[in-house]
Amino acid sequence: MNGNGKEYLAEQFHEALREGRIRAYFQPIIRSLTQLVMGLETLARWFESDGKMIAPDAFIPSMEQSGLIFELDMEILRQACALYEELSQSGTPLACISVNLSRHDFVHPDLFDRVCSTLEQYAVPPRVIKLEITESLMLEDTEAFTKTFNRFRAAGFSVWLDDFGSGYSSLNVLQNYTFDVIKFDMLFLRQLSTRGREMLTSLIGMAKTLGIHTLTEGVETEEQRQFLLAAGCEAQQGFYYSKPLSKEALFDQIEHKPGLLEKPENEAYWDEIGRLNFVNANPLKEYVARRRNGPNEDYLISAYDSSIALVECSEKEFRYVYATEGYRERLRELGFSSVEGLENALSNQRSHQFQMIRKLVLEALHRGTVQTVEYVHEGVYYRLSALFVARREGRAMIVMHLNTFDSEREVQVAKEMLNNSYALFTTYELVVMFYLDSRKAKRIYTANNMPEYDQESSFEISLNKFCEAQVEPVDQARYLRFMNFNTMKERIERSPRLFIQGIFRMHLDKRESKWYTARVTQIPSKTETVFMLTVQNVQGNVNAILDAAVEEHPEMLETPGFLGGQSPAKEQGNRIDGALPG
Repeated sequence: MNGNGKEYLAEQFHEALREGRIRAYFQPIIRSLTQLVMGLETLARWFESDGKMIAPDAFIPSMEQSGLIFELDMEILRQACALYEELSQSGTPLACISVNLSRHDFVHPDLFDRVCSTLEQYAVPPRVIKLEITESLMLEDTEAFTKTFNRFRAAGFSVWLDDFGSGYSSLNVLQNYTFDVIKFDMLFLRQLSTRGREMLTSLIGMAKTLGIHTLTEGVETEEQRQFLLAAGCEAQQGFYYSKPLSKEALFDQIEHKPGLLEKPENEAYWDEIGRLNFVNANPLKEYVARRRNGPNEDYLISAYDSSIALVECSEKEFRYVYATEGYRERLRELGFSSVEGLENALSNQRSHQFQMIRKLVLEALHRGTVQTVEYVHEGVYYRLSALFVARREGRAMIVMHLNTFDSEREVQVAKEMLNNSYALFTTYELVVMFYLDSRKAKRIYTANNMPEYDQESSFEISLNKFCEAQVEPVDQARYLRFMNFNTMKERIERSPRLFIQGIFRMHLDKRESKWYTARVTQIPSKTETVFMLTVQNVQGNVNAILDAAVEEHPEMLETPGFLGGQSPAKEQGNRIDGALPG
């Protein structure tokens, strides 16, 4: 460096400015979940006449001491706005450009007006420019600073707290001012010790609880990237991704990687998803409570193992965007080696997994509340909960929580089922299991003293004997078509409710004929195909209403999909004989 150091720089500032040797460089800010560039931080670079770069640590203090920092910061802001204008005109708009403001800028009476006029000159919306300020700015909490701070917020600017944790008053600052983003100092990443991980994870969780987004700078290794993703830090920045780039180098990267930039229309979508706390003891409940501005007992979901995943859903597919290690571990317990394995299973839209999850997702989307289902796969019981988080065109993000039951839980569930089985089954008149491969029927429960039809050599015989003895003759053919196992699985998979149902006249108590609802559901089993038939009587005056309706319009019983009616052209034969393969 020529001259007398800081004094020389102050003397040469305007000359360097006129000659274009003070330039804005841009360092990408990466969205952790998508690995796309969600924004750029604008940094000042000063070049000598021979092309050598002067270190920022050398010229920034000189600019502050000489009172020139305001002009420097406004020039960097101008170049940032010019970049936005150029990108927009080229068809690649950017959602986020951050600029740094010095504590000395807030002493300048024209700061707010100068910033706004610069944005107006280049047609930059205030929401695009993110103002980065350090906590040292707020140490004195002057009236002038607070007034300017609030003017920026009211005008639609986002304000970021830079270098959080580098000072001594960080928590007081958060208590007194409202920030959109906390930017953690790179010192947190110098050594990823166990204590350091726990501290940063806790701070990220605290920020999410306060509704503040998070960004960590200084990322240099894959280990750091993975840790920040698992900790729920929404954005990352550092040499691992990119050093600060000149405008020319940035445009070159964008040209060679056209999908590099996050689309501005998706910013709100990913920002909303980023509010979810991956490591909170109860992330779904916390998210909903914050969204509803208060806790709600209806959202009590256990997630102490952080077994959650983000699943993006469209009309035809489910795509895992992220899954915690706890979630992946639960998938392995269910027999899936990876989330990709589950995606492959879900790609078959006729599979039970797809139908079950589709129903769960639709309920979550329509109701906006946590929806839960308990299921069994490969002999393992599990509970899957889903909550709608955000939506964009043609897609929605659902957060899933997966919990498999351990042996102690399974024993407890079994005991509770046995203890309450009478109350459960008395809802029905009859419960029968049909085992397709072994061609056996097994009666689980009956409320009437009926013969044991399941003692026959095959369930074809059992079913026919039951039909002849218990179903009214007028409904026997229709009942056997309803119970046709050739098409049963397909009909169940087609049904949005994942079961088929019909209404028939039976005399199960040997006194009088009544209308009964018959429902067939496929039961998950890793050994063979199993169906469960439940029969329940129709209550009250509905019997009389059905009698009158059918007497006047008997054809309704054969209407496809009505009262168990099906198209005879698609069903062969009135008896169950030969209805099963083999």
